[in-house]
Amino acid sequence: MMERRVTKDFHDAVRRLFEAHNTVTLATVGEDGPWAATVFFASDADLNLYFVSDHRTRHGRHLAASSEAAGAINPDCSAWGDVRGLQLTGRVETLEGLARVAGLRHYLAKFHDVRALFETPRNPDEETIAERLKAAHLYRLKPHWIRLIDNRRGFGYKEEGFLTATDD
Repeated sequence: MMERRVTKDFHDAVRRLFEAHNTVTLATVGEDGPWAATVFFASDADLNLYFVSDHRTRHGRHLAASSEAAGAINPDCSAWGDVRGLQLTGRVETLEGLARVAGLRHYLAKFHDVRALFETPRNPDEETIAERLKAAHLYRLKPHWIRLIDNRRGFGYKEEGFLTATDD
């Protein structure tokens, strides 16, 4: 099977959708079966997704056992012609050290309220949340395949491709 690499136009369209949305439904699988969890995410210019989660969650346990995951990003709609979004597959890794700092920069830049809570909690409840956030795992999902769907361009329209791996 011939792998189709993404074009600059496709890359830019995906990036715009990443920037326009805040949540991804993350799909994982483990010994206890498949699971889907919606998480807040930020992205970077290389189309990596960054999300925070407790490693004890079901998806966190799955990712500790297997780094493969899938995701879907789409707005809710009520008409067939409005269906659009992204489907993707890739590898997820837990970030540490400088990689964590860089990933957290993307996350806190997108979510200003989380950044404010992270940097200057205003009360004991916010202090507790900030401490949990600081202790939570920061993950990076590096997509290797992405499908863009957009029925506004015609019913069943889709474009998909493989991302070229880059060195960190």
